[in-house]
Amino acid sequence: MRGRPKLGLIVIAGFIGTVFNIPLVFANSAESFLTIERANISIEDDNDLTAELMLEGLLIPTNGTEGAFGYGIRTDDGDAILVAHTHAGVLLDSEEQDYMEDPTWHTHLVRLGDVGECEEDQGVVDITWQSPGQVEISDNIATISDVPTTDEFEGWDSITGEQLSSMTLGEAVSEVISFKLDPVFDEEDGLEAVCVTDVRSAEEEVNLD
Repeated sequence: MRGRPKLGLIVIAGFIGTVFNIPLVFANSAESFLTIERANISIEDDNDLTAELMLEGLLIPTNGTEGAFGYGIRTDDGDAILVAHTHAGVLLDSEEQDYMEDPTWHTHLVRLGDVGECEEDQGVVDITWQSPGQVEISDNIATISDVPTTDEFEGWDSITGEQLSSMTLGEAVSEVISFKLDPVFDEEDGLEAVCVTDVRSAEEEVNLD
């Protein structure tokens, strides 16, 4: 486990996304990795969660070229959601990353809430530096495994570097989603918020095995 980040969340304020005038059919095809066709969820005897997400596209990007995006699992009986995401060049927010440009997929427990800078979208309120469980990407399948559901997960906050109150994911899975991340920067103060946008639910009902 890597040590606590000295300056909390490390960000790059110069991150700018440029959108070119691409025909809609190609744009939709390019983001097919955000369409979850099927989500299989199982809770093991030790109360650890495993999720297998099958995406519409042929490949889930692993090199950071498609910006900041990921997948999430919501429950009805916890106080946090599980996210697995990639965001090369935008944030260094995880013990699993070696440097800012590292596109390594990693997990967090996150609390979302109303954040003024995010307007109608929700924003990140608390986010763990530590990564619960593992995530593997194989072609168009994302597998998240060994995630504790009933144990209280403790760590420190990637944004503030301070100790977090414990988080619990919960076992009663209610929704599997894909999303994009939209960091909001101020010219003087740097990162002001991380907004969760373009949230999409899995197309098929989540299977609980």
